[in-house]
Amino acid sequence: MLNKNLLTLCACLALAFHAHSTEAAKPVATVNGVKIGADVLELLVANNVAQGGKDTPELRAALKTELIAREVLAQDAKKQKLDQEPSVKAQLSLQQNALLADTLIAKQAPKFNLSEDKLRAEYKRQADLLADAEEYQISHIVSATEAEAKAVIKAVKDGQAFDKLAREKSTSPSRQKGGSLGWLMGNQINPALFNVIVNLSEGSVTSLPIATPEGWQVIRLDGKRKFKVPSFEDSKQQLINAVFANERAEFVQKLVKAAKIEQ
Repeated sequence: MLNKNLLTLCACLALAFHAHSTEAAKPVATVNGVKIGADVLELLVANNVAQGGKDTPELRAALKTELIAREVLAQDAKKQKLDQEPSVKAQLSLQQNALLADTLIAKQAPKFNLSEDKLRAEYKRQADLLADAEEYQISHIVSATEAEAKAVIKAVKDGQAFDKLAREKSTSPSRQKGGSLGWLMGNQINPALFNVIVNLSEGSVTSLPIATPEGWQVIRLDGKRKFKVPSFEDSKQQLINAVFANERAEFVQKLVKAAKIEQ
């Protein structure tokens, strides 16, 4: 199955097209002479249902109330000529193009090749890339200042337990687990940290704090092992997502190449 966001988009767009062709002329309300079509309400209902909600009279009443409020606000905004402001016009253009692009992709999606052979080829490609990959089990302590981080390193050298210091001193949510971040692959680790971690021996702690956007970090390498590639079946949803993304990219690139673009 495709991921939930894509299913939601496809379901909503499909219902929108159907509603537009069958109920566009039927208003659910009229605000200052402007009709709010039933197709708009049906689109919102479909969006809620696709996200796990239930189509109930209460939901429809709430959405109808919201649509009326939005129409009132939009009309007043137009009276104040807010729709003519450059920034608003730019945002409206972006939103319109995004909707059209998503609609086109949703229409094209059934033609994408998500066959078993395609998925297995992607699985092999990824497995080959990960053949020599390693995982690192690390713990860290994050401090607001370099001085605080250096004090943590000294405390570790003096024999204080790393996990106890993490719980007491770290500003990271991982402090609740003694600073443990679990097993991570190299591409999941901040490059500034990874460049140091690869040179650590198991059980050792960085001799100097490392500056990162999160704060000054002290790292302990708890373990290192060869990455075990999950089975095809366990990877299937990720493979579907990856192949879909590739198919989408190829479709977009084909259109871009055919377009006359001047920059």
